Amino acid sequence: MTHAAFSLPVALKLEGRACLVIGNGPEAMRRTRDLLNAGAVVQLVAARPSTELRAFAASNSLDLRERDYIATDMEGVWLAVLCERDPTLARQAAADAERNRVFFCAVDQPEHNSFAHVSVARSGPVFLAAGSEGKAPALARRLKQVLQPALEDPAFVSFVTHLVELRKRTPPAERAQVLSRAVDKLRLAGRFVVDEE
Repeated sequence: MTHAAFSLPVALKLEGRACLVIGNGPEAMRRTRDLLNAGAVVQLVAARPSTELRAFAASNSLDLRERDYIATDMEGVWLAVLCERDPTLARQAAADAERNRVFFCAVDQPEHNSFAHVSVARSGPVFLAAGSEGKAPALARRLKQVLQPALEDPAFVSFVTHLVELRKRTPPAERAQVLSRAVDKLRLAGRFVVDEE
């Protein structure tokens, strides 16, 4: 019996790890900013970088390579993102990534990808990720926007702080039981509604 393969969501720890972003425009800046926020060391390849991209790279002390992507750019990196909608380049970069065992994502070209970006709603150490395996990214972004206010609610923030402290002061042998009881009190009220036009 054949089963459909689904993505396995993971939270990568990229602090201090080399990552590659290929692209010239706003999407490259956004993906680079996300990686920098995760603590990654970003190498940026842009054949025709905009003035904004050059300034962004300079202000973040990025390794900006002003040229076309070449296969050796994929060597020694953990993760790579292609932000150009170029199918030929996507195929080439995906093959290079596979050969080097690098997680790879070509934005809006999921057929080439070994990972898919997710939209993340975050509050302190707690985050919720919404993804669609690259097939409905606008929905994933909207789910993030819908869920973010719930995570920022002061009562929820206080609850998270309480749980963090409770975990610290609970002996390891008792943590599973104590913390399970504590989170059993959490409820989400509401439902998704799609407004009709």
